[in-house]
Amino acid sequence: MINTNKLDILLVDDREENLLTLESVLNSPEFNLVKAKSGDEALRYLLENEPALILMDVQMPRLDGFETATIIKKSERTRDIPIIFITAINKDEVYTQKGYQHGAVDYIYKPYDANILKSKVSVFVDLARKTQKLLQVEKRILQIERKEREQQILQLELRSLKREQAEKQRYMDLVEGITNGIVWSADPDSLTTTFVSPSAEAILGYPIEKWSSEKSFLMNHIHPDDQTKFLAALQRLKTENTLVGLEHRFIAADHREVWLHTGLRIAQLGEEKGRHIRGLSVEITKIKEAEEVLKQSKRRSDFLSEASLVLSESLDYSETLSQVSRIAVPALADWFAIHVIEDQTVKLLTLTHNDPEKTASIKKILEKYPPHKNSPYGVLNVFRTGKSEFHPILKDEVLQDLAQSKEHLDIMRGVGPKSAILVPLTTHGKTFGVMTLISAESGYLYEENDLKMAEDLARRAAVAIDNANFYQQAQAAIRVRDDFLSVASHELKTPLTPLKLQTQILMRALHNGSLEGMMPEKLEKILQTSDRQLDRLSFLIDELLDVSRISNGKFRLNVEEFDLTALTRDILERFGGQLADSKCTVDLKAPKDPVVVIWDQFRIEQVLINLLTNAMKYGAGKPIHIEIKKTSSFVDVSVRDHGIGIKKVDQKRIFERFERAVTGNHFSGLGLGLYIVAEALQAHGGKIKVESVPEQGSTFTFSLPIHVPQEIPQKLPRDRLQDGLQKVSIDPHATFS
Repeated sequence: MINTNKLDILLVDDREENLLTLESVLNSPEFNLVKAKSGDEALRYLLENEPALILMDVQMPRLDGFETATIIKKSERTRDIPIIFITAINKDEVYTQKGYQHGAVDYIYKPYDANILKSKVSVFVDLARKTQKLLQVEKRILQIERKEREQQILQLELRSLKREQAEKQRYMDLVEGITNGIVWSADPDSLTTTFVSPSAEAILGYPIEKWSSEKSFLMNHIHPDDQTKFLAALQRLKTENTLVGLEHRFIAADHREVWLHTGLRIAQLGEEKGRHIRGLSVEITKIKEAEEVLKQSKRRSDFLSEASLVLSESLDYSETLSQVSRIAVPALADWFAIHVIEDQTVKLLTLTHNDPEKTASIKKILEKYPPHKNSPYGVLNVFRTGKSEFHPILKDEVLQDLAQSKEHLDIMRGVGPKSAILVPLTTHGKTFGVMTLISAESGYLYEENDLKMAEDLARRAAVAIDNANFYQQAQAAIRVRDDFLSVASHELKTPLTPLKLQTQILMRALHNGSLEGMMPEKLEKILQTSDRQLDRLSFLIDELLDVSRISNGKFRLNVEEFDLTALTRDILERFGGQLADSKCTVDLKAPKDPVVVIWDQFRIEQVLINLLTNAMKYGAGKPIHIEIKKTSSFVDVSVRDHGIGIKKVDQKRIFERFERAVTGNHFSGLGLGLYIVAEALQAHGGKIKVESVPEQGSTFTFSLPIHVPQEIPQKLPRDRLQDGLQKVSIDPHATFS
């Protein structure tokens, strides 16, 4: 720093003799000459000192005078120190200009005149000394002004103290009048409560003295999930010194979660007491509850709108349920599954989770441990009752009831389910599926609103599935109708064509007058052909009438006692001509004694004729074997041919309406014969099966009780259009496998 009596002058030169020369020229009791042998040494000196003048050589190793001057001028503290360059080499005008550009006040060449140098130095030293005096005067003036201001401030503080006392009283009156909020203050470091308004006890239930006696009372009772947010607000308050607001939960004395909106600010207690935090916490629990209700309502509305849109996009049963699965995760659940009933067995139709690997592993577990029929909880319970099952908190006792082994229980615990909802999928009053929603990783606990939303989703899904079923049934009906019309038109025309030809022959003979001369054998042949075609047409019409009766539930039996063996032999005799035409031989194997049964003779005759004509049609030219077996209570009849056979995939289908194992281009028929056979046998309380190998023939076997009751309970018509619903229906008293 500048000395008031003796001013520093910095001499910078890399040569000792030059420094000594300057020292001898400038030696004076008014100066304190400081020597530096390099630019670096000069800069180190200037870090802590401020000389009145710098005399510096231009040519120096590493850091020359110009570079050193540039660094000095860049510093705020040293930029105003005058610099005089002294050089013996760089005397061109260019270097002189360069010296001034680098902040020099003068540029002196060696050898220099000592008196001139001393004069120049004296001028700059005088200037520094005057500047120093001016600074001292300015400092004294500032001190006087500060004292005057302090006097004024003291007077203001006295007046302010009186106002503060009055305001403090008004503030306390205001605080005590607040009933829905809590005014408090706390130490900013320890968060120890220093003040709390009387309303705190009414709102949160804690005694006033507990706030100050319990260390870190605030942080101890702020909801754990909101503590980080509260601490962040305090940190912001300390750094920004501004008003900070936040919403957070507070655990009341009765363990309720109370929502508060807290405003925070830093207040000054006084010079000695320091600062403290002031807070105003207003209870907003009812507002938050209302917001949550509105939020959930909007969420429910938005979700169900989206679900309705998605569900309306598919008219396929499986695809519709898959769509339900995709929209439910993660909007409603971490895990989502749908079970359905197929053939009285509960099957997992779909399982969804955000993580495909978890989905695959849980699917294996569910397949390994299917729902157990003895459990009071779970999928089968919902199937049995048709009512939703709600577990807001999925207790371990429920898992234990669902577990089928210790390994199963450990696996379920490992999944970590927190909450669960199971809702039935119901259509036409029958439960055909169960939706299961499980909250696990998210930790969300389901509420009543979630249950309502799941049930609403289930209703919409059931409607969508219903629509999909109706659509598929309608499509199937249209296909069946079109197929039937195509086949029926062809089959009904087949007997009409030869009948018309024979009629035309007779009409021509009548018009020509040659009818009387026609040979009786030829006339008989024409009439026989016409009779056969009329029988064929009548047979087709009878088949259609039978189908109509079956569909309308008017299929009735007229049971009577007759000999089955005798009936079979009579049929074979009547069909002798057709058997001869088809080049088929028939081998009948029956008991020696009459096989007396009490059946509808007409319907059984119809069954035998259909099976026999099928064997002739598909096994032309090959033997047919008919066997009748009788036990104490049942009669079994089998008809075996050696024809084209039936593929495994077609063996169940051929007993349906308008179904055939081969196309109509190869074999005629409406596809109703086996359907009528199956219905007639079912009406008798019997059943029929087929065993067949392609190209090796088929064996049709039916079994009936010997005595059929006079009144047979009539079942609803077997209609393919109802199969979709029948497959997903459930008897609430059924025993599941």
